[in-house]
Amino acid sequence: MYEANSNSFVLETAGLCDVQPVEMLQDQAQCILGDYVRTRYPRQPTRFGRLLLLVPSLRAIRSITVELLFFKETIGEIPITQLLGDMYYMEKCASSP
Repeated sequence: MYEANSNSFVLETAGLCDVQPVEMLQDQAQCILGDYVRTRYPRQPTRFGRLLLLVPSLRAIRSITVELLFFKETIGEIPITQLLGDMYYMEKCASSP
């Protein structure tokens, strides 16, 4: 969703050890969303672009709000950041020789 050279992406990935998988996932998510929007709303050719313009405003939503709305019933009291980190670590360990 961000260009690899943009300042916002650099700030987001500053603490990451392995940036490439994040870049790939962002590109993949953007392509999938674009395909979905174009298929679902064929008569609204500017809809995808307008959605991308809204992405920065999502930063105003606190992560705890997202956790409570979408994940609380599924994962309980575990912080989503811890869960995602554990999942990434397990996958990385499983793929190591």
